[in-house]
Amino acid sequence: MNTRILAATTFLALTAVVSRADDDPLTTAKTLYQSASYQDALTALSNLPSSANADEADKYRALCFLGLNRAQDAEHALEQLVTRRPLFALDPFDSPKLVATFRDVRAKVLPSVAKTLYGTAKASFDGGKFATASSQFNDLLALLAQPEMTDQAALADLKMLADGFAKLSAQQVKTQQAEAPRPVIERPRAEAPAEPRAVANSQRVFSADDMNVTPPVTVAQPMPNWSPSATEVRTFSGAIEVIIDERGAVTSANITQNINPLYDRSLLAAAKRWQFRPALLGTQPVKYRKVVGIVLRPTAN
Repeated sequence: MNTRILAATTFLALTAVVSRADDDPLTTAKTLYQSASYQDALTALSNLPSSANADEADKYRALCFLGLNRAQDAEHALEQLVTRRPLFALDPFDSPKLVATFRDVRAKVLPSVAKTLYGTAKASFDGGKFATASSQFNDLLALLAQPEMTDQAALADLKMLADGFAKLSAQQVKTQQAEAPRPVIERPRAEAPAEPRAVANSQRVFSADDMNVTPPVTVAQPMPNWSPSATEVRTFSGAIEVIIDERGAVTSANITQNINPLYDRSLLAAAKRWQFRPALLGTQPVKYRKVVGIVLRPTAN
């Protein structure tokens, strides 16, 4: 009799968990992980909507893989997370095994990410986009200051270059601002009233060069799977430029620095599903041009 009651209770509990999958698959995956149902949690994580938190998803994938003693798969999930969000930090109360694996992955992945960020920032500088370059070089310096990077002697020259270009970019921004002509204010003619500011802003696409605009914040940025051949040992890097509208949706995407012919097409398709909190000019949502650096690493043997 007790066995039947236990079986019925277990069935009802599992049914309750599954019933929540349609409402919030990520929450369901976390619940399944906490109940040590690692494989079921991975299944839930494979069916997430584009609006799901990609960072949390990769973190729980890694936790599930570690629970299944699949260390290599856990490292791969964390590599995706670190490549997408180099400055991502774990919760202090996370699993010690996850923290140790995350630290090892960062030490392995961050040097390549730093070099890619340098290439993207240097391209902005060479293209005269000094405000963008200044922001990117400062991001790179923040990355190089991470504990996992301080012992990387090979990156000493990169840090020196980034610091130099960050200062040069900032100086160029000040020079441009000082040399910019002051706008001539004219009285609008009665027969031709000035265009409302909101209408004018709705036609403009802002970027990191517009220092009075708050950049968009990533909500969901799913990346295509990267499955190189067993003999592929090369790291690919590049950049994609997206236009984000006032609703936070990507309206267009363009590869500005080719990554890999097989991956570029998938990346362009995935970028159309990215979601952001829109850029703001004051309190008004505006269109924004954002450049995202991409790094593809070979699969570890």
